[in-house]
Amino acid sequence: MSIEKSIGWTDITRNPIKGKCLGGCWYCYYSGERGMIKRFQQDEEIRLKVSVFNRLPKAPKKIFLCSTHDLFGGWIPEAWRDVIFEGIKQYPQHTFQILTKFPQNIDRPMPDNVWLGVSITGNSKDDFMRASYFGFLPRKAKIQFISYEPLLEMPSYNIPHVDWIIIGKLTGYDHKYDPKREWIEKIISSEEAKSTPIFLKDNLKEIWGEPLIQEMPKTTQEKAI
Repeated sequence: MSIEKSIGWTDITRNPIKGKCLGGCWYCYYSGERGMIKRFQQDEEIRLKVSVFNRLPKAPKKIFLCSTHDLFGGWIPEAWRDVIFEGIKQYPQHTFQILTKFPQNIDRPMPDNVWLGVSITGNSKDDFMRASYFGFLPRKAKIQFISYEPLLEMPSYNIPHVDWIIIGKLTGYDHKYDPKREWIEKIISSEEAKSTPIFLKDNLKEIWGEPLIQEMPKTTQEKAI
């Protein structure tokens, strides 16, 4: 499965790991309670398909890798990650964006063309752990970011210093789980985020208004120009 539009902060998505993610996120657009894998009765078997790297464009792109799975989930064999990172290294012109909810399982430094992010939804102990692990331990990537998506409640802990912050709401549930504007404002105005590029997804227009803040870090390729 690939997506060429709509996410906003990436150009395309590629998924070398197929099947149902075991991360347990009820809201996941693919493996969750209302996810595509159920609605369209897709194959739930977890499997590796590295041929997705064979169809990458030649021109530099930002590629969200494993948008339907978690590359660092405990159920993913280390050997699969080895193969995937070999694929990444074959395409230095692209910037690969990876999100995880299991930063404790990150088992290697990232290639220079990888942006590494952690996904946080609110104020749970797991969210606190992810923020703490990702924000305050030795860096694993040149660009590290936090994705508050979907933002389901306002984090009460200190927001760690990262290189980029994404904020978005949960879609597909009408306005039941919409974040409050003050939650977004608090993240943006925190001391650690004041000088950090912020990207508000298009689905926040009704809450935030116009213009949306949609800043991004520079890719390795852009920095070289």
